Amino acid sequence: MEEFKELENLWQQSETKIPTKNTNISKIKNNRMKLKNTYTKGAILLLVTGIFILGLMISLDSNLKTIPIILSMVIISTVCFLQAFLMIFTAKKISKIDETQTPSFHLKQWQNFREFQKKQRHWNMPIYYLFLGTAIGIYMYELLKNTDLWKMVLAFAITYSWMLFAYFYLGKKEIKKQDAKLDGIISELKSLENQFQ
Repeated sequence: MEEFKELENLWQQSETKIPTKNTNISKIKNNRMKLKNTYTKGAILLLVTGIFILGLMISLDSNLKTIPIILSMVIISTVCFLQAFLMIFTAKKISKIDETQTPSFHLKQWQNFREFQKKQRHWNMPIYYLFLGTAIGIYMYELLKNTDLWKMVLAFAITYSWMLFAYFYLGKKEIKKQDAKLDGIISELKSLENQFQ
């Protein structure tokens, strides 16, 4: 009888642990979709903005159709289109992450995406704001060159204050939100990977 008890204890000890329910996987999928949707919606808004600016350029009064104004509007819409295509490329990169792979491979894909995103942010945001700020400056100067100096200075101060606020506060806040989603995905995958080991 003791042999049976020993065999039963041995059998109960050797049971493999089953990973926790699909809460981890559904949380990862949810964060992935949110991240992809953020990039997709941003790309759509930038495409619409670029088309709208080109439409404004075409419908400008003939007195305003100077080379600097047209050039600045083309630069602004081009910057919008390039940023939109970059966002579409990033959304497609998120779509290519294969959730059916093992947790360690899936984790590696997200870590590679995170490295790509860090490199992209390092050069993308400064260049985007540099070109946008320069084109807006040329456009505003051409529009306001015949007004009083204080009005021109006020318009430039308001515009560039907003751009600095958008770059240093809103941009960093959005980066933190995206980083939090990525950190959530990566930490969930790490815990899932640990459950399989």
